[in-house]
Amino acid sequence: MTQITDPRYAHAEGYTTVAFGSNGRFICTGGSDSLVRVFYSSKAERDEEAIKLEQHSDNILAMAVSRNKIISGDEEGTAFCFDIGTTALTETGKLSIEPSGTVLRSPLPARDVSISNSERQVAIATDDENVSIVSLLDMSLLHTLEGHRGSVNSVSYSPDGAYLVSIGCNGTARVWDMREDTPSCISVMPKIAYVCEPGNSMEQCKSRWSPDGRFLAVPCPDHVIKLVERGTWQVASELGGHHTGMITYVSWSSNSKYIVSVGLDGQVVVWDVGTRSVVLSHSNSGPLCQVDWNPCGNMLAFTDCAGAMYIWDEVIPLDKGHEMPYKRQPDVHHTNSNTNNNNDTAAASMNGLFDDVAIDGVEDVNDHVDMSEDEIDDAGDALDDFVVDDDGAGYTEHQVPRWMASDPQAYAFQPGSTPWISGRRYLAFNMVGSVVSIAQESHNTIQIEFHDKSLHRDIHFSDSFRFSMAALAESGCLFATTTNELANDRSLRTSNDAESVLSFRAFASWSANSDWMFKLPDKEHPRCIAASSHGAAAVTSLGMLRLFTVGGVQRHIESLPNRVVACVAHNDLLLLVLETLGALKSNMGARKMEYEYMLMTMDGQKRVATGSCPVSPSGEIVWIGFSEEGHPATCDSKGMLRVLHRYWTSSDACWVPILDTRKLAHDRGSRETFWPVALSAKQFMVATCKGKSRFPPFPQPILDELDIDIPLLHTDTSAGQQESKVFASRLFSEQQSAEAERTDSEYPGGASVQMRDDLEQDKLLLRLIQLACKADKAQRAVDLTLMIKLERSFDAAIKIAVYQKQTTLAERLMRIKETKFGGEQDADVVGNDNDDDDDDDDEGEPPAVLNASHHMRPKATYGQRAPKTTDSMDLSDDNEPADMPAQSPPAAMYGGMAAAPSTDDGSELVVRSAKPPVTSKPFNPFEVAIPTMENKQGLFDAAASVQGSGGLSAAESAAAVLPNKRQQSAEDGTNGIPRKQAKMSAFAFKKAPIDSDSKDKA
Repeated sequence: MTQITDPRYAHAEGYTTVAFGSNGRFICTGGSDSLVRVFYSSKAERDEEAIKLEQHSDNILAMAVSRNKIISGDEEGTAFCFDIGTTALTETGKLSIEPSGTVLRSPLPARDVSISNSERQVAIATDDENVSIVSLLDMSLLHTLEGHRGSVNSVSYSPDGAYLVSIGCNGTARVWDMREDTPSCISVMPKIAYVCEPGNSMEQCKSRWSPDGRFLAVPCPDHVIKLVERGTWQVASELGGHHTGMITYVSWSSNSKYIVSVGLDGQVVVWDVGTRSVVLSHSNSGPLCQVDWNPCGNMLAFTDCAGAMYIWDEVIPLDKGHEMPYKRQPDVHHTNSNTNNNNDTAAASMNGLFDDVAIDGVEDVNDHVDMSEDEIDDAGDALDDFVVDDDGAGYTEHQVPRWMASDPQAYAFQPGSTPWISGRRYLAFNMVGSVVSIAQESHNTIQIEFHDKSLHRDIHFSDSFRFSMAALAESGCLFATTTNELANDRSLRTSNDAESVLSFRAFASWSANSDWMFKLPDKEHPRCIAASSHGAAAVTSLGMLRLFTVGGVQRHIESLPNRVVACVAHNDLLLLVLETLGALKSNMGARKMEYEYMLMTMDGQKRVATGSCPVSPSGEIVWIGFSEEGHPATCDSKGMLRVLHRYWTSSDACWVPILDTRKLAHDRGSRETFWPVALSAKQFMVATCKGKSRFPPFPQPILDELDIDIPLLHTDTSAGQQESKVFASRLFSEQQSAEAERTDSEYPGGASVQMRDDLEQDKLLLRLIQLACKADKAQRAVDLTLMIKLERSFDAAIKIAVYQKQTTLAERLMRIKETKFGGEQDADVVGNDNDDDDDDDDEGEPPAVLNASHHMRPKATYGQRAPKTTDSMDLSDDNEPADMPAQSPPAAMYGGMAAAPSTDDGSELVVRSAKPPVTSKPFNPFEVAIPTMENKQGLFDAAASVQGSGGLSAAESAAAVLPNKRQQSAEDGTNGIPRKQAKMSAFAFKKAPIDSDSKDKA
């Protein structure tokens, strides 16, 4: 019983395409939302979530599906190719659909697409009056068919690939002979089809060949379908009398006995070709766009302009004596309906269809199917994949999925490589340079281009081996050949049975001949390779890890699980990424890709770290590498960049996300994708691909630098941005320190660079402390201060608390400083107790002890207030205050000391207390001009009283440093000192060098 499903709104409102897969298991749709969706067709799987392909950036107007490919074209003029595979060699295996590249970029919309039966060529009709023939091997443009006067809205390959029919908007059809080296137009049928409005897909018609290759169905004026006979290119019959509006699309059943048509009148009409009668019809509520017949079932699917898809089950009523619309195959899972032109039974079924039509000169269909040897050679595009099944074993029915070799194993990739694009491809692309392979007739040409021309000159040489892999390092470049399946590239010119080679080409060296080459044993081929200044590595199809020195010495070999995805090397480290056992490539969400990593030394003697390698949901790892500082890194298909932190202690190793490139592109409001190249401590170097292009163009593009942005929370606020910068700075600084310790070397750049990095981190922390004090978040300020590394930065944090009138916080930070830099840390100091108000007055609490090495001879630095700028503190070295004569810090700044510290000779240090600021001017201690003490003798009136009285008590000193507002107002302008001159902008204490004797006295 026939049944039509409820509408499934697959896309937004607009023109919607539809096409069945060659085995009938799935249905592809494309719509005005720029998405391609793939649905399962069986009733049991029909309600599952659709596979979504998001490569397009504009309305999708055309789609074609073959055995292993989906090609779709959009209104932007871009055609994309997707490869079809399964996760199992069974009929129940889930689909795995992967984008494989851009087929064509046209300045005008792509209206129709047709794939040749051999899957070697695709014809694309665009609005630029031409038909483009593109090779699917390397995505190069083979031919441009010219002759139409106006935009072309329909193209269709004959099932054997010998002919191509194109129809323009003016209704003229042209037949092209594709067997010649240069296709030629052999027939013109003027005004045979509808005259369509250019630019409106809803009012354009499509013609289609019958699967047996005998007739071409053309929607024509007066709402009829004309069947044009092959060879004579004359109309053999017409189907009409039912449609009341323009017929926009037709589709044949796989046995060529039925045609289904849809049109603007909203009708779906099923025709019996033999009797030229209507089998049944269905009326829809609105205009219909496209329709397609299941090549292996009694089912069809059609779409309307609302973005909805309908499935019509049991279309042909077999109980009424009608034949089934398809021929049963031994294994429908791998059968292509378009190959039926070589089936004598299918051809014979058409012999009696038009017995009552007498046309002179009509040849028998077998005259076209059984071609001569010369014709077969000329039509090589159609028969290259043809194999005679003379023993009945049925092996011609099975096609191994693209992404899997004969024994199922993980798909490996080479970081920095691309597929063939217009006869070129990148074999490697990193911060050293790029390696490009250019296809020639008898060989390839290799171009090695360096970013730093002062180190090496660019290299060009002929490649007779046709290398398919490269790993570029500063010491040299490692090349390798492999099979098509392992490289996931059928366009490679390497035979699966050929010997694979590893070849190392050394750059500038003291040795005259540093190049070397190895041939691998039979049936062993490289899966991925890596090179660094410490040697080279290759992982092969037999699960072998082979390690070499730079000079070509084989120094290690071991067996690995045959699940290695990629490898990369940096200095003495080698990173391997493997698929976890049982992981499946699936965009359905049921099973997700999972990975594990292995970090080892290049000599193979030590495992540095191993563990799981995270990936975003429904994503896959597409790039791995090392940062310039040596951080292992990965990037997945969802745009998340991660680094392996603390790998130097294997048990503490973890993957830290440091940048979300998709979010970055979204925030920019641009349709861009970023192709990973390299990573440094502060930037991610990428090649920006405009629109939906996934690979960098030729020649080598200028790289963009994306700032590292840790995906913390609330990064849209000032505090969140500062926290992200602090996290990133600490992350890479810790890595460099640990890497120096691991390799028993000094910090990169030396101790001065390390000090500079620590100071940079402290600057960021001080800005956060300032924000915390302004928000009166004392505990947050304490937490941030504990992260500070340098003692002088700790002093600056205390000054910030003093300036913000956070008296209790300042005293607590001073006590923390003493324990952090001068002794054991007191848990009560850094705890979250709430007795802040009475910390200094607790009875029985021992006084804080001053560390002699830090504070016995402190130097005080004072300065004028800088011009009003911002509240942030500039801690650059250029603005660091100059040293001043030694002064003793106020007693209150030592956590409530009863007396000032003594000097080496036993006398007390002079304490010069300072007046605090009495205005709300920004506290900017390091953006100051350094005055002389002669000009500032009146600034610190408390110092004179201290010298006269022999010292102040702790309470008096605290009052001198932190007076209340009334005290401030009373003291302003005393001793004849003007108010502005009395303001203190900054002070800092520095350690003075002391000898061992004074330290012992302390």
